[in-house]
Amino acid sequence: MKRGLRKAAAAWAVLMVLMVPAVSFSREAIQEWQLVHPEGVIKIEPMKINAHPSTLVGKTVLLRSNGKHNADNYLTRVAELLQKEVKDVKIIKSWEVAPETNTISQNPDKSKQFAQRLASFKPDLVIGSQCD
Repeated sequence: MKRGLRKAAAAWAVLMVLMVPAVSFSREAIQEWQLVHPEGVIKIEPMKINAHPSTLVGKTVLLRSNGKHNADNYLTRVAELLQKEVKDVKIIKSWEVAPETNTISQNPDKSKQFAQRLASFKPDLVIGSQCD
């Protein structure tokens, strides 16, 4: 009987130890949360977009590849189709005339350098291929 009483007392003690934190810490507290946008704020600078030419006849078209697989193959086919369909169109392939631009720019500064280098060829239109 003493053994049963000890077991009951031990069980009662364990139960009380487990219940005390639930009773004493269960008070509700008002929480204040502040929502934060994890991406931050992006400042977008306005830019003027050039008007598209009404025709490509007699225009210079620069084909821009960023060096990904088959981008040059795709743009070569675009060049063939343009020369077939448009009279007196001049095609410039960026990977041939400016091979240093035939890569992914990876940052805005390098991208700006690439754009300035390609703009030095004075194209009327630039067609790019990302080939993702």
